[in-house]
Amino acid sequence: MIANTQTYHEESSASARLIIVLRVEWMMLSLRYLLYAALALLSLTVNDETLRRMFIVAGTSALVHNLFSHWIFYTRRHLLFTSAWNFLLYLFRFCLLVGITGGPASPLAPVFLLLLIGYHVYRPKSFNTLWITLLVAAAYSFVLLANWFSGNRGVLPLPVYANLFFIAACGWIMHILARMMSGLERAAEVKTSALKSSEAMLRAILNHTAHPIIVYDETEIITDVNDVACDFFGLPRENILGLRLHSLIFDDGTLADIFEDLKRTGSLHHEMLVLPAGGSERNVFMHIHSFLSDGRRLFVALFHDVTSQKELQEAHHLASLNLEKANQELQRVVDLRADFYITIANRLRSPLAAILGFINMLLDEQLGKITKEQNKALHSCRRSLARIFDQLDEAFILEGNLRGEEMHADTPEEETSEADAQRSHGNASP
Repeated sequence: MIANTQTYHEESSASARLIIVLRVEWMMLSLRYLLYAALALLSLTVNDETLRRMFIVAGTSALVHNLFSHWIFYTRRHLLFTSAWNFLLYLFRFCLLVGITGGPASPLAPVFLLLLIGYHVYRPKSFNTLWITLLVAAAYSFVLLANWFSGNRGVLPLPVYANLFFIAACGWIMHILARMMSGLERAAEVKTSALKSSEAMLRAILNHTAHPIIVYDETEIITDVNDVACDFFGLPRENILGLRLHSLIFDDGTLADIFEDLKRTGSLHHEMLVLPAGGSERNVFMHIHSFLSDGRRLFVALFHDVTSQKELQEAHHLASLNLEKANQELQRVVDLRADFYITIANRLRSPLAAILGFINMLLDEQLGKITKEQNKALHSCRRSLARIFDQLDEAFILEGNLRGEEMHADTPEEETSEADAQRSHGNASP
């Protein structure tokens, strides 16, 4: 991924540089035509045959260079402008211009400096600065030697040495600048590749996150979403990008204040109600944090859907209410049952106590003599009545509503004491 990003960055830089090269070459093409026309006029007006030949050679070189440029533009082989052939054509033409205009005394000698600078503009990553500088200096020296052999054998003037020094200094400076530019470009490539890699990693993280995530700017315009967010809101990515975040969140009147606090603090954890495209409201817990990207402040919002938890809480609350109502109803039924038992017991206790009293009277033979079998039967009846009284008391205890005081209050004291005496007497009898 990083290698592909570096290749893309290099291709983009080369394309931008090639556009500059093409513009320069179109301008130089026009200038060469003007120079060719000027040299053609001069060759017709001068009387010196040697000078006329030099004008013709210079014009011809300009015409040949233009033909070379036209061929490149026609065939769209634009990279040939940055090749050594184009550089050598420029060097040859500049040598002719300097030689025609006076050689050592030529005012056009600085064009060699422009040639060195142009070479590094065309090929900024070239590390052949030393050889290019030596080649330009050798070409200038060759012009000086040609002028010397042609008859001007005087002492070379001081500007000639200054020109050679400036050529060497320019080459050295361009060499340093080329290394600096190369280092800066490599640093920019590393930074760009790291940025692209981080963006790709962020995109992979966003798309593999189980929760919806939205990225928006300070104007609350959505700039990026993950696939889960598209599914959650029921909209395709292109429809979500460019929307305001407010359009997806229910505003209860406090939303503006909440987002103002978010811009001030940089983070937010708040429960909100969102409105997906399907129309069904969803309860979410939003986690929002701010970060900087390319000098811009952005916000990333993570939506944690708590709708099912809310529904479960609501169902639990309703179930608790229903259970409480059921418990109250059950308690009411229990109370009614207890009251019923107490009422029935109170109504049964009086006649049962009377029966128990009559049994005791029979056993005491107050109503006449009884047989042995009758005595046994009466004792059995008294024990049965005692068990009935015990079971009534146990029923009150099991119901949790033992109300002995009420029962004893409803029963006459004499009946109660008599029943207790008879019960103890019955227990003592065989």
